[in-house]
Amino acid sequence: MPTTSTPSISRRTLLTAAAGSGLTMAASATATLATATPARAAQHLWTWCHQCSQLWFSGNGSGYCPVGSGIFGWDHGHQSSGSGDYVLRYDTDPGVGDSHWRWCRDCAALWSKGWSDSGRTTTYCPNSSQPFRWHNWSGSGTYKIEALPDGINGPGGQRRWFLCIRCSGLFFTGNGSDGTCPAGGAHRHWKSPEPQIGYEYVLRQL
Repeated sequence: MPTTSTPSISRRTLLTAAAGSGLTMAASATATLATATPARAAQHLWTWCHQCSQLWFSGNGSGYCPVGSGIFGWDHGHQSSGSGDYVLRYDTDPGVGDSHWRWCRDCAALWSKGWSDSGRTTTYCPNSSQPFRWHNWSGSGTYKIEALPDGINGPGGQRRWFLCIRCSGLFFTGNGSDGTCPAGGAHRHWKSPEPQIGYEYVLRQL
């Protein structure tokens, strides 16, 4: 399993792009595992949840989604139906990108420790075991994600992934929705002083 490394916060502030693919929806999931195994970078099984629109690691069960499903809405597992199979890398792997992302042990979502530590975003986990609803990065590696406009490693990949300033998670907007934020309401991506420019990322699938 991965070792935890010191986060290297990228100075890149704007983000670019390559082509994309859409995602669809539907499916089922189960509850969070009580004893989760840390997610590995440079590895597949990173998945889009069609309920909350966040990226999460599916290799340890279904995590915890802020949107309930089932007859009574008590099932809070992420829903992976319709998602591609995404691959993330360690911050020490070659190539460019923002190197401040972590896996949350409590909800299985990917989130930005670097941006929350800087005070530019807040962090909010829907299943937190930490004070103030912080994400729990125990056992996580530090992940690197390609960032637009100049932090990408060649053509291809899927854009329309954004950092949420309310929960620090990574969410997808390519299906016409900003999803559901665990802090309440929709996810909200950060806007730079330049109009219409946000922190956009590129992911790659198997």
